Amino acid sequence: MKKIFIYSVAALLIVGNYGCKKFLNQVPDDRLTFDQVYEKKNTVDRALSNIYATIPSQTEDRFPSQAGNIGPWTAASDEADYTLPNFSEVVNSGAWDATRNEVNYHWQNFYRGIQSASAFMANVTKCTDCNIGGIDFVNRYYNEARALRAIYYYYLVRQYGPVVLLGNDPIASDAPLEAISKPRNSMDECIDYIVSELDASIKGLPATPQSAEDYGHINGSVAEAYKIKALLTAARPLFNGNTDYASLKNKDGKQLINQTYSVAKWTRLATAAKAFLNNSNYASYTLYTVSSTPAGVPNTAFNRAFIATRDVMLATWNSEIIFARTGDATNYQYSVTPNHLGAPDTDKGGSFLSASQQMVDAFFTVNGLSIQDDPSYSASGTSAYQAPDQNDQGAARVISNMFVNREPRFYTNITYSGRRWINPQSTIITSFEFNGNAGKSNISNTDYTKTGYTPRKHMGVSGRNTGRPTFSVIRLAEIYLDYIEALQESNPSDPDILIYLNKIRTRAGIPIYGSGGIAVPTDMREAIRKERRVELAFELDRYFYTREWKIAETTDTQIRGLNISQNAPGFFTPVVIENRVFQKKHYLWPIPNGEVQKVPLIVQNTGW
Repeated sequence: MKKIFIYSVAALLIVGNYGCKKFLNQVPDDRLTFDQVYEKKNTVDRALSNIYATIPSQTEDRFPSQAGNIGPWTAASDEADYTLPNFSEVVNSGAWDATRNEVNYHWQNFYRGIQSASAFMANVTKCTDCNIGGIDFVNRYYNEARALRAIYYYYLVRQYGPVVLLGNDPIASDAPLEAISKPRNSMDECIDYIVSELDASIKGLPATPQSAEDYGHINGSVAEAYKIKALLTAARPLFNGNTDYASLKNKDGKQLINQTYSVAKWTRLATAAKAFLNNSNYASYTLYTVSSTPAGVPNTAFNRAFIATRDVMLATWNSEIIFARTGDATNYQYSVTPNHLGAPDTDKGGSFLSASQQMVDAFFTVNGLSIQDDPSYSASGTSAYQAPDQNDQGAARVISNMFVNREPRFYTNITYSGRRWINPQSTIITSFEFNGNAGKSNISNTDYTKTGYTPRKHMGVSGRNTGRPTFSVIRLAEIYLDYIEALQESNPSDPDILIYLNKIRTRAGIPIYGSGGIAVPTDMREAIRKERRVELAFELDRYFYTREWKIAETTDTQIRGLNISQNAPGFFTPVVIENRVFQKKHYLWPIPNGEVQKVPLIVQNTGW
């Protein structure tokens, strides 16, 4: 355990990836002493940048638990699967345990981030030139590090459950093992600490970015948004009165997960989310919309919704983005670009990430209804249909009826057979059928989709080898969904539930509930969950909320897709692609075995 907390000056000065490139491109002098690091703002900036580097990088989704501090969240959920073998495949098979390096990877990374934040906070006051232009950067940076420390605890608890709270002071590199041998805190203690630290940091941070240099830094709105995320995790069934963890106790008998359900946790979340939405300092955050479409896309309401739900992920620091992380997106974009036969490099990828049939079926129809509730929907047969793609107008082509007259977010998220490729300069029509231009028969290796689909969200329109400036981490639509979920569980008659749910549907370009012939759902909890699934598809959300809702034993046991070993019509028959193993113990990751052995006070999670 001790090795987690020892952090050298050289390590402290590793440059991380966040904010604007000017901030990141600085090169530290690794000959500085520890005290010298904190004397001048330019080296303080670099030390702070290193703390930010612990924030998970979505661009490394292809290398889960090996790079970028990102886990197997997309392909270990029922949203997708990876053709390229990686740790998600191990998770899905159930063949993992507390001895895996990947299990230790996240635990160590987040605790390193926590320790480096504490060390930074203890030393940043030494800076002699950190008051520039009337801005007290010592205070601002101190509170950025304080918020980051709380955020890293949040990432730990949602993955491992209750963890060890180290306290506010950094652990000395020569501290004896006994000084850091602590038992796990309870989940309630962890959440209360995270919330209190974020609240305290907010007081010393600007509410929102004040200049271009501030983008990518933690500000008050970001800290508030993470507080909401932490309260949501605490309120959901996994940690709110879950008797499956009745035996999860420290060796002194301390209960780590409260066994009594508390509606007050939902009320606390609703209060925090409403405070965010009503905060005049955050009035600049709005759902991203467009008033017109790009050239080559008719300016209709449907097409505007399509462009808005596509470009909210592509337009850098738009009105909806609360927090984002920078990074080269070419790895991710290669994974979702089909391996088009004979295509130029910019339009030819690996097809590694395969969207599931379950995800395809989750999107609503153009009428705003689930496919099983819309009598106009058919999964069989074909029709001539025109998707809202740029430079593809007037080119209706015959496609499966599964893909006809779906909502705009479907076309934002899914690449299917018969769809024009996203690059408007390309004329490629993707075909995942066995003999198609991206089909299995034309690919000599494993660079084909397992399911007959690839995700399209996050994919830039300029080609897969064109970098992206940012990936969204938290956006306003997520706050809306958190708020209405909290209201549904604490005050289901509150009119805000329908108001904010319909705000999301309006931007998505589908009829709202209570109008246009669509009744207000009788099962509002399920309606909120359905909306969340499609609105936040492929945004690293689904893995955690199926676990926090305790439904993963149902949702995460199988991946379905199309029959990629056949051409049409057999290709369009959904089949089981992969059977998965999910057991109760998998709701939480195990505590790394090495940590339990070094610090016997740390008890292992239930079932491991």
